[in-house]
Amino acid sequence: MSRPVLLCLLAVAMLSLPIAARAADGAVVSTGQAVDGQGGGLGINDAIRAGEAKRGTSLSTGSAGPLSPRPEYAKYPVYTGTLGDKPVRLRVAPKTDTRDSLQGEYSIGDGKSVRLLSGEWEDGSFLMEESDDGTRVSGNWEGQIDQQGVVRGTWTDALNPAIILPFVIRPLGGFLVIPPFDNRQGSGATYAPPSPKSSISTEKPR
Repeated sequence: MSRPVLLCLLAVAMLSLPIAARAADGAVVSTGQAVDGQGGGLGINDAIRAGEAKRGTSLSTGSAGPLSPRPEYAKYPVYTGTLGDKPVRLRVAPKTDTRDSLQGEYSIGDGKSVRLLSGEWEDGSFLMEESDDGTRVSGNWEGQIDQQGVVRGTWTDALNPAIILPFVIRPLGGFLVIPPFDNRQGSGATYAPPSPKSSISTEKPR
């Protein structure tokens, strides 16, 4: 076999091997099939693009992620409302270790699965994150609290920020987890829980 033909065959063989791309930080990112067979024939970059495309079209309108309701949240106060054109039901309660914050879960429509929630508020502004799988943030809630404790704002898809939906949530049954905020001039009312008392005495010894 002539040398040019041999070199040509060698080049073809090399091109057929999985290619490794090097990231900016020097880490190697494989673009070939996973060695353990779990890559499903897709390289990591193709898998990421496929996942982003799928979530961009289905995350906001599909059912919640595959998380089951947590038993410890079953007795949490309920908030109801809408996210886009879909009804939502939240079970939330104040965090025990952080003031002006909440935790819980919510479901969309009649879905049996839930998404986890973690939120906080300050001066009438409300922020909350959600996770559809318990490991990453899948959505962000941002809104304003009114004098009845109703929250209105927008939900943004964390994986596709171009997807933005309006939301409104309100307490059900009269138990307020998110304190009302009255921003009318001169009202001075926020109804926030009082600051925890310090265990350090400031009185002078007699």
